[in-house]
Amino acid sequence: MINTTRTTLMTSGAVGADAPGSQGLMLVEPWPTGAAYAWETRDQRLCWASVAEAAFSMRACASKPMAIEDSRGVHPLATLFTDGWVRLFAADHQQVTSATCGGKPLEVRRVGTVAQGVRTLYAVWFPDYTKGSIELSLSHDGTTSEASLRLGDAGDRTCAAVP
Repeated sequence: MINTTRTTLMTSGAVGADAPGSQGLMLVEPWPTGAAYAWETRDQRLCWASVAEAAFSMRACASKPMAIEDSRGVHPLATLFTDGWVRLFAADHQQVTSATCGGKPLEVRRVGTVAQGVRTLYAVWFPDYTKGSIELSLSHDGTTSEASLRLGDAGDRTCAAVP
């Protein structure tokens, strides 16, 4: 399915000005009947898409190139619908080492790097809309820090800490 969705995207969705730059398509999340991807265009805009079978369920591209500051930060980027609910986010000048949702470990997928290696893209998957925030542990040049990533306000699931 990965080859099918990749071909569908490259022939009809990631073309022209929205075609991937040199790093190509980055897999965000596979599922049995499709896959979600992100990519950086030649002019440094970020795009993402969910492709099911041979059609898009969604595709979007930023209208402007990514603005990367010198400081470290975590930035929400997009919500993708797969066989669940995926939040795509970025960590600038640092790496995510772990994450928790309501105090429980949460798997974080490293998607790839953009902006000449300064911005690392990550994704977290939930079976359905999830509200609240996840807590991230980050590292940069031997130092560690913590950050929260706000998920949103929709859904019955929550990442709120249980008292």
